[in-house]
Amino acid sequence: MRKLLSYLFLSLLFVSQIKAQDNNFDIDSLMNIGLPVIIVNTVNQEFPTCDYVTSPEGSFGQSITNNNKVACQIIIIQEQDTLYNSGEYKKGSSGATIKINGNTSAYWFDNKPYKIKLEKKTDLLLRHDDKYEDKEWRLIRDGYTLNTIIGFKLSELIGMPWTPQYQPCNVVINDDYQGCYLLIESVKRNPDCRLNVDKDNGFIIERDAYWWNEEKYFCTNFFSQNNYYRWTWKHPDEEDFTIEQENYIREYINQAEQSIFDGTYDHYIDVNTFAWWVLAHDILGSHDAGGCNMYVTKYDQTDQTLLQMGNLWDFDSSYGMEKGQFSRIHTSDYDFYYDNLFNNENKLFVKAYKKKWNEIKHTLNDQLYDFISSFKSSELGEKLQKSWDCQSKRWDTDIVSISNRADASIDWFNSHLPLLGQNIELIDDTDTGIKSYHTHQQNNTPIYTIYGQRVHHTKKGIYIQNGKKIIIKK
Repeated sequence: MRKLLSYLFLSLLFVSQIKAQDNNFDIDSLMNIGLPVIIVNTVNQEFPTCDYVTSPEGSFGQSITNNNKVACQIIIIQEQDTLYNSGEYKKGSSGATIKINGNTSAYWFDNKPYKIKLEKKTDLLLRHDDKYEDKEWRLIRDGYTLNTIIGFKLSELIGMPWTPQYQPCNVVINDDYQGCYLLIESVKRNPDCRLNVDKDNGFIIERDAYWWNEEKYFCTNFFSQNNYYRWTWKHPDEEDFTIEQENYIREYINQAEQSIFDGTYDHYIDVNTFAWWVLAHDILGSHDAGGCNMYVTKYDQTDQTLLQMGNLWDFDSSYGMEKGQFSRIHTSDYDFYYDNLFNNENKLFVKAYKKKWNEIKHTLNDQLYDFISSFKSSELGEKLQKSWDCQSKRWDTDIVSISNRADASIDWFNSHLPLLGQNIELIDDTDTGIKSYHTHQQNNTPIYTIYGQRVHHTKKGIYIQNGKKIIIKK
């Protein structure tokens, strides 16, 4: 008890002394808003920093490098009550480390996104259940839009296997107010509450546009014709995987990619999660096909488990398409597999996509309306609006109000969903009409693989001849 009271006293003393260094921000008023305030006190007042980098020729994007990992103490306070105190940093027992995280958002904005790694597992969302305890957490900048909040609600309505949980908060680092953030669960393995894969034989990987900024990555055939995308590691960590694990998952994905072209993909991918993931982005009108985070999992290395799409994550480009249009990732023929799945001779994927749409279409707009309008007028919404006002003052930027953002989102769905539904009905769920051949080749016209390699002898699969797709069946 004496130790706890000491923590409380020191925490409150620390809070009372907080003064923003450069903008004369009134931190006391921040404490009175009512959202949790995350106070990060680093060793020797060292501030997390980074350098900036742009993609090499043939790739795209901007990112950061040399983002230093800083030892720190994490304190969470709400309305003068200390909810959590990590203690001072002691490797392996207390405290945490913090570093700047992210790509475009870290490159362009002054208030950076951050990754927190605790030395001792805990649930920073304070749900009072041991299963939620983890070391890795994120602070993402999207605390001052509703994109992520609405996106995760849609994830729940669609039924994605895991929807990350979050808490809006205000963040102070070394006496300097950083802004309004979402404290959120990191994308990682946790069989109790995050992505469930086997600890020793499972995989969580990302189709990554920023692969060029990672030390380790691998390529599969579909992405080998350019330098736009590679696969990077989430589990195992890039420093922990073996060459045998890399060879296994690369070969499995190569087989899955070929199966998409020859129509046997349901032996390799989980059709439902692949369909639900892209349907969510179609509903949101996501414009970004390149930077959109795409996590793929495989539970283990047995033939009994399939590739699954992981959780939804990136909602920065929501509402970016013309109303009624599909998302860019839906129609792109090189960013991912979806164009080939929608136009495949095997219609299982299309049927799963349309089945989910038909399950939710009659209630979806009302559910989104109820959620958004309730959030706008809720106590949490009021606290968030006050935090947005602080954010605007801190960084001298104009921020659209919660009320206006909520109304704009409602208007979007009211107009977009009926038109989207009409376009979904037009998706062909019958034979694509791709011509099939049972012979090796009809004439002397060269035949190429879908990756542009000329072949003289064919086996079962899809090839290109005279500029057209042909299927060889044996």
